[in-house]
Amino acid sequence: MPALDKRAVKRALWRAGGAIKSALASLRFSTSHEGLLHGSVLALVLALAAAIRLLPIRYGAYLSEFDPYWHYHVARHIAKYGFSSFFTWHDDMVWYPWGRDVAKTTYPGVPFATAMLYLALRAMGAPITLYQVCVYFPVLMGALSCLAIYFLGREIGGPKVGLLSAFLLAVSPAHIERTALGFCDDETIGILSLILFSVFLLRATDEERSDTEHILYSILAGLSLGYLCASWGASRYPF
Repeated sequence: MPALDKRAVKRALWRAGGAIKSALASLRFSTSHEGLLHGSVLALVLALAAAIRLLPIRYGAYLSEFDPYWHYHVARHIAKYGFSSFFTWHDDMVWYPWGRDVAKTTYPGVPFATAMLYLALRAMGAPITLYQVCVYFPVLMGALSCLAIYFLGREIGGPKVGLLSAFLLAVSPAHIERTALGFCDDETIGILSLILFSVFLLRATDEERSDTEHILYSILAGLSLGYLCASWGASRYPF
């Protein structure tokens, strides 16, 4: 076997190192100090929103009020018997002696969302119960609503307006009351859907966007409005 040339080995290693550096450099993303600060502030606002809504946990992780228990009851039925069972379910255990036609008297948005999230988490092997999903679901939706209103504010007045909007919603007493730990009710989905509908509607009517974007955002606005109508009686307001 011929002896290895040390210079050739060094050149090969040098070229390999240069190729690795180039590959790593291509994976990097460039951002300004302002953009980094902007993202950090938004992350802190979302963390603040979640932390405030988690404060009731000092008394225990429980569902509060009657409606959240009803949504949990419906979600448990859906998770056990399937989503289609919701539309034919006549619950004889409530509204004695006539029972309750669930599909005609219940908005399906929250039970469907919590059941879907629970089934997805269980499919991934997460050791979580449906009750726990319903308890923590409002906190998740509250933080996502703050993120959504950031995009709405940015769409209207720029990134600074977006950050201010997110912060104001994060500390809004009215919103905190309806998205606090355990309050798994219609507002958790309804407020988020209303904000998303507003964002997509503004983008769909923006003349500077392409026709493809107009169609895409129009579809997303319609889906958001449809889910709002299926989740909250206050869906009449956007109309």
